[in-house]
Amino acid sequence: MANRRASVWKYVRVETGWRYCRAVTGTNNKIKPQWVHVNGHREHHPEGAYYVHFRQGNKQVWKRVGRSPADAVKEAEFREGYFKAVNLGVPVHQDKEKPPLMVAYTLHGYLEEYRLSHRRESYALMKQTLNEFFAFCRKNIIGQITRLDMLKYRAWLIDNGRSERTAGNKMLRVNQYLRSVQGLKPGEGLVTVKDAKYVELEPEVYDEKELKAFFAACNPFQHAVFNTLLMSGLRKQELESLTWDDVDFVSGTIKVSAKPGFSPKTWEERTIEVPAKLLAVLKKLPRKSQWVFANGNGNRYTHMWDDCQTIADEAGIKDAHPHKFRATYATKLLQSAVDLKTVQKLLGHKTVESTMRYLAKAKSHEVRAKVDAIWRGKA
Repeated sequence: MANRRASVWKYVRVETGWRYCRAVTGTNNKIKPQWVHVNGHREHHPEGAYYVHFRQGNKQVWKRVGRSPADAVKEAEFREGYFKAVNLGVPVHQDKEKPPLMVAYTLHGYLEEYRLSHRRESYALMKQTLNEFFAFCRKNIIGQITRLDMLKYRAWLIDNGRSERTAGNKMLRVNQYLRSVQGLKPGEGLVTVKDAKYVELEPEVYDEKELKAFFAACNPFQHAVFNTLLMSGLRKQELESLTWDDVDFVSGTIKVSAKPGFSPKTWEERTIEVPAKLLAVLKKLPRKSQWVFANGNGNRYTHMWDDCQTIADEAGIKDAHPHKFRATYATKLLQSAVDLKTVQKLLGHKTVESTMRYLAKAKSHEVRAKVDAIWRGKA
């Protein structure tokens, strides 16, 4: 039988997983946006993309169009017109002119693949960045996006309070997407790592006076939260995902382990030796649920950032944030002559270069003493 038909379908999530479902057509013979036929009845499915289904000889073809039902209808009409011309013997070009790459057609598929192959936090960052960039850029045809658009986006982020480091990383995420959908090799995009350079700031740490004032303003639960950050070097999400099974009171360790909804930043679990002082603090916590730090309902405690800001304001401490406790932990270890590789392992750094950032701060007092010794009595 000659090929004559092309139909519009949508790839959606149903109870049994993702599948192709035929698009619903209204009484006006037009596609009803976001509605599909599922097992004999109509369902609303805003997720997924539209496809056009047709046959090429004995082969079934599912051509992805994107999220626009109007574009899917146009593609189906083009296919049917093409088939009709061929069946009537009208000479036609075998190759349709290749349409330009468009954000509307490529973004959803790219993000879905990214979601399935990266950590949840990484996916959330990529999704937020791309949506933010295209709201800023307002271009739908990928070939029209220029290097100037990328650099303007970075400058706009900095003007709106983002650090140079954050702005550069976000620009590189956009470049990663553009390279991927265009099939470019690393280094062939509109921008490179050199365009995202920034001044590497020394890690900020709390001094002893600030720590004393901070903990004096904490309630017992907050005291346990921030002491755990200080004495274990956990990241914010690592602490929020800590369960009682991760704490070994016998061996004196805390384990950073993968669990539903959380995976370690470098995809590697690690065990952290912690002081008896911290174990004593944790033993006093009530066990409301599996989470070591649980809210009143037994769910994960997730207000660390807000609590840190409130406590710091009361204690008169500037530039306070949870990650600063991790930097203080690393610095104290190095000041106490713990070797660099051990500190790297405890922090969960992928490279020793990341750990070396804390060396300058750790050795500051030692260097100052040597400088004083050199110039003592010279003035």
